[in-house]
Amino acid sequence: MIFIYPLHLSTQKTASFEGNITSAVGEIIPGITVVLKNHPQESVVKGAITDSQGQFFITNIEPGTYHQVEISGISYEKQSFGLVFKSEDQIKKQIILKESTGEMDEVVVTAESEARELELSAKSVQVIETQKAKLKSADLGEVLIKTERVNIQRVGGLGFDTRFSLNGLLGDQIRFFYDGILLNHTLYNFGIANVPVNTIDRVEIYKGVVPIQFGADALRGAVNMEPPEIYDGWAGAVSYQFGSFNTHRVTTNLNYANEKSGLFAVVSSFYDYTNNDYKIDVAIPNEQGQLQQRTVRRFHDGYRAYGANLHLGTGNKEWAKELSIEGYYGDHDNEIQNSQALGLVDEPILGIEKAVAGNPFGKVVFASFSIGFNLHYSFDLHSQWELKLKAGYNYNERVSIDTASNQYNWLGEVVRVNNQPEEFVVADHLITTSESIFIRQLLNYRIFDHHALKLSIAPIYSFRTGNDLLIEVKLDPALDDGYLFDVVTGLEYTFDVLNRQLQNISFVKNYPQSIRVESIDPSVDETLTEERPVSNHGAGNGLKYNWNPRFFTKLSYEYVYRLPRQDEIFGDGQLILENLELRPESSHNVNLQWNYANGPSISNQPFNFKSKRNLK
Repeated sequence: MIFIYPLHLSTQKTASFEGNITSAVGEIIPGITVVLKNHPQESVVKGAITDSQGQFFITNIEPGTYHQVEISGISYEKQSFGLVFKSEDQIKKQIILKESTGEMDEVVVTAESEARELELSAKSVQVIETQKAKLKSADLGEVLIKTERVNIQRVGGLGFDTRFSLNGLLGDQIRFFYDGILLNHTLYNFGIANVPVNTIDRVEIYKGVVPIQFGADALRGAVNMEPPEIYDGWAGAVSYQFGSFNTHRVTTNLNYANEKSGLFAVVSSFYDYTNNDYKIDVAIPNEQGQLQQRTVRRFHDGYRAYGANLHLGTGNKEWAKELSIEGYYGDHDNEIQNSQALGLVDEPILGIEKAVAGNPFGKVVFASFSIGFNLHYSFDLHSQWELKLKAGYNYNERVSIDTASNQYNWLGEVVRVNNQPEEFVVADHLITTSESIFIRQLLNYRIFDHHALKLSIAPIYSFRTGNDLLIEVKLDPALDDGYLFDVVTGLEYTFDVLNRQLQNISFVKNYPQSIRVESIDPSVDETLTEERPVSNHGAGNGLKYNWNPRFFTKLSYEYVYRLPRQDEIFGDGQLILENLELRPESSHNVNLQWNYANGPSISNQPFNFKSKRNLK
């Protein structure tokens, strides 16, 4: 058994300072800066900014004399006074500011970033900011792979599947989001590797417990990529990368905002191209039919993808923090060189060491395109209430083409012409289409100081069908219609106690799912319907405790379910076969963290319902 004792920097307990700031006529004043200094000529020791109710809170104050407590804000006269804090003091003060009749001195405020505030909460999250990566030719994979307990592997070159592993788990057990929306409802639904770094401000990695605001059924964690803040005026970035195997990657991001009117527009796009003609070791028969090892270039492995996103909206209005709509279109084509399940030959006696076996493909192609739109809306219903709404529609079409009769060798030569078209498994020209509609509603309610409730309701409706153009008779399994309806509902209660030294987040979730498949039975010439509803419940808790101003502990637990995805149930028409018998997975997740901040003291911030599109 291991015992860990907190390292206290001082035997004295810290103090706190809070209060309300109003004008001479009694109006509350938000945005006023309150800072503490040990001496007027010294830098700020601690500080806060008044919220929408004119309140400020400063915690974890070391006992002692603060010669200058400075109160300042635009259009108001500056005030300053001294305070003496004793151990465990909880000083409250009502402050009245007079309107300024002249020019003010410049006020510079240094506060915790939104990313830092998130890390200091009770949520089990790690935040990676991308400012440095944007100055290099690094892609998102290179940024994330440096993160503890995160591993990213590509099966091959650009365009191949990217395997993202978090705490040793991968695949659909982890959910990916962009701006709080599931990645497959965005421009980057072809995978996390397609998300350009210059369209990301920070990446939030939730290890184990996933907050209810995502409306997700992630089994072991989630990754959320936040877009950059929108600043007043024009801003933009263009990136071009050139690499081996004729690889080209171009990304653009341009935005304009008018702080006075609140209007903003963001345009982003990407283009990827590569031949992927790198060398591999293969095992091929010689003229006598005996296997031998050779090094060859892949000859049918090209990849091309492009897409664009337009985001228009307005913000900072009385009736809306943000009201915006974005539309996107993405397209990609992928030549398939060989089966994804590689057969490797390892015969040292024959001089063969882990060489690829099996026939290559010369004409097999997978293609896909996606189009859709998303709506963003957030509104302060009252000083204690806030509503956030995200909704969207997505249409996706996948095409699998395997119609060639030729059989190729690894030199790209035709060695045989088959009687029937077939390179992969079964010849097809399969078109699979899917449509989905999602809504995510998040309602925040501040019960009173340091206590808040959140309610999240996130339904998703999906429809999938298909058509194999090589099958001319009525019996075409691809024509089956699949309907899927998921709802993830969550209720969360958060509180801070002991002068914000202890923060706790408790929540419950519900996971109903309804599946319906309509298929044609040729024996009776009628439509058969199969339905299956399921419902499960989960719960969890996150706890954070500040042992002292620099040292804190996080402990979280969640019992969670993961609902089968549309592609897992109905198949994707390319590499995933349908499986109507899949059932939800469940998991118990526990996360324990010990954190020491070798820098500014740690202090919890009051609840702050922020718009994600505040104009700067």
